[in-house]
Amino acid sequence: MNRQKPIDLTLNFLNEMGVATDNDYAFINREMGIVSSMYEMNNRFFHVGQPYRAKEVRILRGIKGCARMSVNLMEYTIKEHTIGLIPPNALLQIVDISSDYDIQALAADSNFIPTQQHSILTDWHTQQAVFLDNHVEEWQRTGTYFSLIWEAVHLQPYRREVVQHLITSLLYNFHYLQADSRRDELLRPSRHEELFRRFITLVNEHCKTQRTTAFYADRLCLSPRYLSSVIRNVSGRTVVEWVNQAVILEAKVLLKHSDLLTYQIADELHFPNPSFFSKFFKRMTGMTPQEYQRT
Repeated sequence: MNRQKPIDLTLNFLNEMGVATDNDYAFINREMGIVSSMYEMNNRFFHVGQPYRAKEVRILRGIKGCARMSVNLMEYTIKEHTIGLIPPNALLQIVDISSDYDIQALAADSNFIPTQQHSILTDWHTQQAVFLDNHVEEWQRTGTYFSLIWEAVHLQPYRREVVQHLITSLLYNFHYLQADSRRDELLRPSRHEELFRRFITLVNEHCKTQRTTAFYADRLCLSPRYLSSVIRNVSGRTVVEWVNQAVILEAKVLLKHSDLLTYQIADELHFPNPSFFSKFFKRMTGMTPQEYQRT
């Protein structure tokens, strides 16, 4: 794999790398992509532990097996009858995956969504992923959408507007599912969990430049002591541990998928100098930045 900019895992990147343009299991162009079976693709570009930044909104539908995935620092399990939405510009990492794991996946560039419907995308830009388990009826409904979209992309001539509006309709359906999920959460006493989600969103937005508990506490209108207590009680980890994890994921993406040198990455991540960055990276991963690049 060539190390070059941009570092984003985009539809353009997948096209250029020849992942699949049109075969029995995948159709990908520069506006959208759909995979009917990730297992059958036997894709070599996705590895356990490797972080990726997904530029476009993505919808996943679990078929069989099981996988654990980190999306913007939050971990989710995807199995049969799981459906999920990953927001644009998400940082994701496969934590573990079974040998028989299979999903269907769909991605769409924001410019492919009709302008008047862009609100359904902007709502997700600063939010966490949405994953729903054991909603069999919605899982089946999502499967119907996938079948219609798969059929539409193979019609001749290519019916772009049909594909465009089917994907928009599917995104709107997730918009309603997300709203229903939030209403269910509001029925439970979970103020601390809501604070934790807001904290994680802020960490994903600001970890490159802000690493103090005081900053995040101020943005959440809390005292540093109270924020520290809430985050530890909800997650079992400290504020600094979450921030450090986010920084390491950003560093790994830059080290693997950019042509930046170590000192440039240190500057990009606002470390005082390359030596400080290298020591931080080794303390967190057990490897130097250069050793990680060679893995």
